Amino acid sequence: METSSRQIYPKGIAWFIASLMICETNDVITKLLEESLSPLQVIWGRFFFSTLVLLPLMFFYRASFRSQHLGINFLRGGILFIGMFIWCYGLDASQLSIACLINFTTPMFTLILAALILKEKISKARIKATLIGFLGVAVALNPRTASFSTATASLFLLSALFFAMLDILNKKLVTEETTLGSLFFTGFFTMLCTLGVMFCLNDATHSLTGIFTTSWQNIMLLALLGIGANFLLFFILKSLSYVDVSATAPFRYVELILASVFGYLFFDEKISINVILGAVIIIPSVIYLVRCEVKIAQKYNHAERRAPTHCC
Repeated sequence: METSSRQIYPKGIAWFIASLMICETNDVITKLLEESLSPLQVIWGRFFFSTLVLLPLMFFYRASFRSQHLGINFLRGGILFIGMFIWCYGLDASQLSIACLINFTTPMFTLILAALILKEKISKARIKATLIGFLGVAVALNPRTASFSTATASLFLLSALFFAMLDILNKKLVTEETTLGSLFFTGFFTMLCTLGVMFCLNDATHSLTGIFTTSWQNIMLLALLGIGANFLLFFILKSLSYVDVSATAPFRYVELILASVFGYLFFDEKISINVILGAVIIIPSVIYLVRCEVKIAQKYNHAERRAPTHCC
């Protein structure tokens, strides 16, 4: 039986929100690890363990090794590495909530790239919800405060652009690659890109030796980070198999609440009145979008039922 659009849309968004929870958990682990490891070491360890965990499954399902888009997979790994590298350096010098807030510019880049590259039709409701959500981010961020750093904000804006590119590539490959293959090749090529940069730097601060001689607690955190990276991409790919890239854009703002809670619990970051005001703006925009999408799905299903059937 064919699944209706009304049923598909909530499934796609549910998977996407689950990916946001994993994303914030990974940010907490990354920030904890950067107290004793460099960003390059954290990135390499993350994708080393994500690849290592998947390797037995890849040998069991050997067909997953066959990819018709190795070049695109390598490009995806390179883009993810650059985005993660910039993100980790910014995260080391910023609060978790601030990092999350600035990263909310990703939907703006995603909407533009989805229209230009994927030729997706972007509804007025999605544009309105995303713009309103971006306004909520601006209110929550409050650039006039002393804690706001232009340099750090620029790093996060640049990383947001690369993450938006990654969203587009994920959507491009989601129907052409196996999920297992996508997970493995993303981690493997990102690990290779990181390793290449580490060898070029030839610096003890960024050496592989420092990763494997660190404390067992850090090794465990890196392993959790790698497993979380696999779950993160899996949830994103599942989401994109149900809905368009642009449909997920406004829901990134739910991450604001998660970042505020996690920042308070793990790093004693106080939730400011600006964050609360931003949430008051963001949440209604998400509710508005859901109602609009459901109405569109109902009209589409009604039109399908009324369409005449032609016999050969």
